[in-house]
Amino acid sequence: MDEQYFEDQQFEGLRYSGETFAYLRFTDCTFVDCVFEECRLVGCSFAGCTFQKCKIAGLKAADHTQIQYAAFTGCHLLSIPWGDLQPAGRFAEPIRKLEDCCLRYNTFVEMNLQKFDFSEAEICDSMFAQCQLTECKFSHCNLERTEFFQCDLRKADFRNACGYQIELMSNQLRGARFSFPEVVRLLDSMEIKID
Repeated sequence: MDEQYFEDQQFEGLRYSGETFAYLRFTDCTFVDCVFEECRLVGCSFAGCTFQKCKIAGLKAADHTQIQYAAFTGCHLLSIPWGDLQPAGRFAEPIRKLEDCCLRYNTFVEMNLQKFDFSEAEICDSMFAQCQLTECKFSHCNLERTEFFQCDLRKADFRNACGYQIELMSNQLRGARFSFPEVVRLLDSMEIKID
């Protein structure tokens, strides 16, 4: 199939479930109030695109599908393997902005998200593994059952965040900031009992 290219276009109210999209390229496009459930992307690319009030769930990616510098506002992002969507060479960030979004069952593996601002996001039942998260802002985040494994969290800001699961021994935490009493969660992995 020949590659199709879309630039600076707006797509509104699209509804797809179980569809396969192959070899589509989107640059600086805007998606508004769209739903993509259990869709498969094959050889697709999204560069500088904006997603507003969209629901993306159960996304599967193949054949070098990539997202670069995407901005999400008011979106529901469910079961997305972000590591599979990284651009070739991993120099560009897949996500540029997350604002007022709800993320559930997402995985972030071997990603460089240094200095990213996750503030006030809801990121539940998710996993960050082997990620570069130095100086990231997780302040005021709902991180219920979200785990951090072998991540570099130096100087990350978790003040007023709740629900996180951070194992002390596997993550780098020097200079990270936490709020009391939620900081006591850091001891969970040590199986220490506090009365």
